[in-house]
Amino acid sequence: MFEHLGDRHLGPADLDAAAGALGRIHAAAHTQALHGASLDQPYAAPGLVITDFITPRAAALQHLPLPIAELPVAFYKDANIRNFLRTDDGIAVVDFDDLTLAPFGYDLAKLIISTAMTFGRLTIEQIDQARQDLQHRSRTSRHRCDLHRGCPAALLRVPRPPHRPLPAPQRLPAPVASSTPLA
Repeated sequence: MFEHLGDRHLGPADLDAAAGALGRIHAAAHTQALHGASLDQPYAAPGLVITDFITPRAAALQHLPLPIAELPVAFYKDANIRNFLRTDDGIAVVDFDDLTLAPFGYDLAKLIISTAMTFGRLTIEQIDQARQDLQHRSRTSRHRCDLHRGCPAALLRVPRPPHRPLPAPQRLPAPVASSTPLA
């Protein structure tokens, strides 16, 4: 049985609140468990293995001027704006089935891009406020990731690991007119 969480998906005006929720989650995960993790090794805990960030993206990452393996570790949970709900208690985050390790800021980049793709162009002020809220909720400057210095913007240019594309849509043949009368 699923619990009713709320009745409103987030929109562009909620970007900062969603970023703040990510910051709190990332800070808790880093403080409690991921502080000893590395982006180039899977993270194992009892009953859980989170895949590393670098292995499936190695070819693309070698061209970036960032020391990826040295960045503080958070996770990437597919931070699509549609995976956040407004509840009576604040923001609920759903859909953790594709969890991987990632640098701080990677989820923020996905959140910003998915919001813009869903609702249209965002203002610099909205993006900057989301970055500030993520950093504030992460609680420490050690985990800060400045969009203006290329992180996570550079990480957005890293292609996702290969996946099987959907097949091309099939066209149904046009109905053939029959000259035989129906009996």
